[in-house]
Parts: sequence; C-alpha cells; structure tokens
Amino acid sequence: MSTGVELRNIVKRYGTFTAIDSVSLSIRDNEFFALLGPSGCGKTTLLRTLAGFEMPQEGTVLVGGQDVTHTRPRNRPLNLMFQSYALFPHMSVERNVAYGLEMEKLPRDEIRSRVAEVLASAQLTQFANRKPDQLSGGQRQRVALARALVKRPRVLLLDEPLSALDKKLREEMQLELKRMQSEVGITFLIVTHDQEEALVMADRIAVLRDGRLEQVGAPQELYEHPSSRFVANFIGVMNFLDGTATREGVEVPGIGLLKGESTLSGPASIAVRPERVTLTTEAPTDGRNAVPGTVEDIAYHGIDLVAHVRAAGTSIAARIPAARVGEKVPQPGQPVFCVWEPEYSRVLPLN
Repeated sequence: MSTGVELRNIVKRYGTFTAIDSVSLSIRDNEFFALLGPSGCGKTTLLRTLAGFEMPQEGTVLVGGQDVTHTRPRNRPLNLMFQSYALFPHMSVERNVAYGLEMEKLPRDEIRSRVAEVLASAQLTQFANRKPDQLSGGQRQRVALARALVKRPRVLLLDEPLSALDKKLREEMQLELKRMQSEVGITFLIVTHDQEEALVMADRIAVLRDGRLEQVGAPQELYEHPSSRFVANFIGVMNFLDGTATREGVEVPGIGLLKGESTLSGPASIAVRPERVTLTTEAPTDGRNAVPGTVEDIAYHGIDLVAHVRAAGTSIAARIPAARVGEKVPQPGQPVFCVWEPEYSRVLPLN
C-alpha cells in the first residue's frame, strides 16, 4: 500500500518542555488510524503538527509523498474536525455542509451534487433544512463530519470527535464513523484517550507516552502482545505479578515460578488478562499456572462478573462470562486457585 501520511522524526518543544520527542509514523492510504494515549502524552500536538497549526522544530511531514512541513494549513490536502463541531447556528444543515465549497467558489451545480451525496452518506438528507439547534448531539456530529468530507480531503483528522456524546450514542457513532470511512475510502486519523474507541474503530493504533511512541500495531496485536507494561496497562485490564525473569517465566515471591515465554532477565512482571484467568477450588496438575488466593469481592458488570482475588499480597482479577453467571460462582472469603495457560502469559520489564 502507498503511504498516505508520513511523519519523520518529529520534534516539538515549548520552551524547555518537549511535547513530541522524535516520533516517526507511516499511515497508509484509506487506513483508519488512531493516536491513543493519556492526557498530555502529545497526541493532539502531533495531530495539530500534521494539520499545520503547529510547526515542529525538527522533522518532516509528508502527505501523499509531498513535503508539507512548511505548507499553510489551508493548502494541505487535509481537513481537521474539531471537538466542538463549530457549526454555524444560523445556517441549515445543507448550508453548513456547503459552506467550504462556496468559499472555494465552485460551480453551484457541483456544490449541490456534492452536498447531496455526502448528506446521503451521512444519513442526513431528511435533516437538510434544519438548524443545528434542532438536531441531536449525534446528528450534529454527523453534520460536522459531512462538512469535512464534502471537501474530499486526502486525510481527515479527528480530535476526540465523540468525547461530548453519552456512552450509548458514542458506541453508535463509533460504528457510524467506521462505516463512513469505509464508504468514502479516505484516510481517517483519530486522536482519542479512549482505549475501547480505538480498539473498535482503528485498523492500527499508535500508543503515545510522554511525547514518545510506545508501540504501533493492529488492535489485537496491542491487546494480546503489548511490548511494555505501560501499553499492557493502558489498553484493557491486565493483572501483573512482579518478580524475577527466567527463561521459563517469572519467579514471583510467595508463589514460585509462573510460566511464560521469556527473553528477559532481572526484575520483570508476568502479565495475564482477566478473561484468561479461571477460578478453581483445586490446584491443576496439567502444567497450567496456578496462584492460590481468597476471593475478596465480586463485581457485577451486566455482561459478566469480575472476581477480585487476594493472592500473595496482590489482587488478581478473573472475568466470569455472562453465560456462567447462572452457575455457582465463588463467593467472598472462599479460597480458590487463579489458573491460566502459560501461552497467555506476557513477560514484561517492570518499567
């Protein structure tokens, strides 16, 4: 695939503070790509640098193979959709969407055709004559998206576009964004701190930490094979048991050897996802990892239960699927073994 966007060794400083520290990324044409990380990690600064609203001290920005590092924002083949949507309250949906094309002085027939096409794609045709205050939050979000897409940018940049929506609507719009990106066939680059949002929508995800790139990969790769404790802890829920790495796994004080593929030595954690942990009343004899403990609490989440087990001075979470909720589940105070296959262990450095 050709490269839609390339960032080469981008450095952005504000005085003595380094917001972006030598970040390089290649984003393919027609890819849904997510920049993910906690507040202050540099993801929005990186997006604004790509858009041209921030100028890097070092590095190069390329779009479609063209160097746009010093090109003004309006002359880049990009469009940035802001969190606030920034719709004109006195204009209809149709006029809001058409505004950018009118400013470019395109022929009226072309404007009418392109606006009708994007309104249909965004399922907004029936709302064309309404004003923004007559729309729901999700409809306003789609109007802002349609206004950005109607200009047919090579890349659409989205800065936390769903953060103002409630959970149910946000989940609906995640699927809507994915559908529209697939239909229009352009590169989407979204900034989010919501791990679930990134996992649902993105083809690939870049995880940022303190201005540096931690890991880039497909959602399943990051979830199942995190390269660091930070990525493992940030994406989803992870159990960590600290000890000393060996070739067989990690020796954990008070527990012994917990098996897992390891290339490390010295201080390390063995990490396992709660959904990989099952609870038994007897220790297994088949080579699986087993940690004895006592159930502290059972948390009901609707779709599943999460049992929190106190073991060797730490807490291990085990997820019990909804299909098993009707069965007899361990109760607080009950001794159990936390059991999982060694193949689900990840051995990671402590830092």
